[in-house]
Amino acid sequence: MTVKNIQRILVIGAGRGGLAMLDLFREDPLINIVGIIDTDPQAPALAIARKHGILDFTNLTDAIKVSRPCLAFNLTGDDSITAYVESQLGSGNIIGGFQARFIWTLLTRLKQTNEQITALAHHDSLTGLPNRILFYDRLNQAITRALRDKESIAVLYLDLDGFKHINDTLGHDAGDALLRETAKRIMACVRESDTVARIGGDEFTMILSNARTTNSKDRVAKKIVDAIAHPFMINGKNCTVSASIGISLYPDHGETAEQLVKIADAAMYLAKHSGKNCYCYTKPPSGCTSIF
Repeated sequence: MTVKNIQRILVIGAGRGGLAMLDLFREDPLINIVGIIDTDPQAPALAIARKHGILDFTNLTDAIKVSRPCLAFNLTGDDSITAYVESQLGSGNIIGGFQARFIWTLLTRLKQTNEQITALAHHDSLTGLPNRILFYDRLNQAITRALRDKESIAVLYLDLDGFKHINDTLGHDAGDALLRETAKRIMACVRESDTVARIGGDEFTMILSNARTTNSKDRVAKKIVDAIAHPFMINGKNCTVSASIGISLYPDHGETAEQLVKIADAAMYLAKHSGKNCYCYTKPPSGCTSIF
């Protein structure tokens, strides 16, 4: 591909349309966004442009001077801007008016659709929590940060005790309602900086960042066990389940996401075999730690 095959684009207007153009076209090999302009220096799209090495402007004359030759998209809806750019670049090098408004609508709807698709691909449709894919992505990021900052991470693996009985006797709708309420109770026990995910069935995982002290991990695990043990009101009926939780630590028990999840999963089964309604480590300093 030669340079003459690439279309140089100047984006006028850094609102939602400008953001959409950056998101959709900044990595397109046939398009080179040479600049974006907005009179508001704090417009979000300008910050995005700077992050990706795209020139940003607050003065239209300067933007045209630096960006020509180019095709300008006037996404502001201001026809006087279209007329001025046309006088500078020529009538064939500006898209404005109805055409620009149509493109603005199309771009913003495409951006919203892409965001919805991304959200569906990375979140559990029942609880709204991150799914397995997003969980592993965040865990790998957390490991990278912990390695850099010499911090510790705790991975918790939770399985509900007695969920199958609720699902079988009260029906799948009741089971779904219980899972949604479980997600809310777990979320209430952790910090905003932590991650709670549903990775399938009645299994949930958590990432506790900066978990250097044993008390912080144990406190959260016990809080979750206690929260789940409290009866659920589902379809007018009291339902009781409990939680078995396994805990693994980075870097003590493993250095990869797969290792940490595998060890936490094994610890969860140890908790089940230790009487359920508790949490366990498989590799503590000595023995298995559990709370009943």
